[in-house]
Amino acid sequence: MIRIELIKQLRRTSYWTVLGVLAAVSVAITTIIGLTSAATPARLGDFGSVVPNSSGFTMAVIALNSSLLFLIPLAVAIFAGESVAGEASWGSLRYLLAGPVARQRVLAAKVLVAGLFSVAAVAVVATFGLVAGLAAFGWHPLSVIDLQHASPFATGLTSFSPFQALGRIALATFIVTGTMVSTFSFAVLCSTLTDRPFSAVAGGVLLTFVSRALDNVPGFQALGPWLPVTNRGTGLWSQVLFQPTDLAGYPRLASVQAAYAVAFLGAAWVCFNRRDVLS
Repeated sequence: MIRIELIKQLRRTSYWTVLGVLAAVSVAITTIIGLTSAATPARLGDFGSVVPNSSGFTMAVIALNSSLLFLIPLAVAIFAGESVAGEASWGSLRYLLAGPVARQRVLAAKVLVAGLFSVAAVAVVATFGLVAGLAAFGWHPLSVIDLQHASPFATGLTSFSPFQALGRIALATFIVTGTMVSTFSFAVLCSTLTDRPFSAVAGGVLLTFVSRALDNVPGFQALGPWLPVTNRGTGLWSQVLFQPTDLAGYPRLASVQAAYAVAFLGAAWVCFNRRDVLS
């Protein structure tokens, strides 16, 4: 079932278009920065900064940082939101469920394949940013300015060798992917509630914006650690670019994302099994 679903989705032009746009944006960021502000420090998260032309590795983290606010959540919401609603809008879901396949298997296959494409979306941003950066600025150690520990008398600077930088970028990509779990899960839930893919995609993106908005309301600070998407949570990936790495926020981030995933995907499973998708 998974193999059939994967082959079917690989043939969809729209999915390749989304990945192509993400790749093009990463390359475009490198081109624009290289032409306009290659020597100007670029901010990463709350306390990090890199000078783009100091190393090709800088562009991978800059691409992640610039795409994390909108493009990556949008891509994840597209893949998740299309998983069930797209099939329903084509009218093919009823024929699929008429066969001798349990609904749980159908949903599991669709969620897994949508998850693979979502992981690929984040990886494409980092990979094409890295390739474009190395082509533009070369294979040099990655230096990150730690603004949190810098002072008027000393600069907080962390430096990674090229191979260490590759490992840190891979870890950063993994963490960014983890912060998208709640967005992905909610878009899947929306996808089981409608036969309009746009509505499901909009639901996933809306969760991201509403959660960020609540996180910035002065009276709601107590809710911040438990919201699915927050500025602090999505910025934690930049901590892997510092030495020593502050690991304090990662357990809570993982537990919050896991809790929302269980809640949203569990609700999606119930809705998919109870909804009259054959009508």
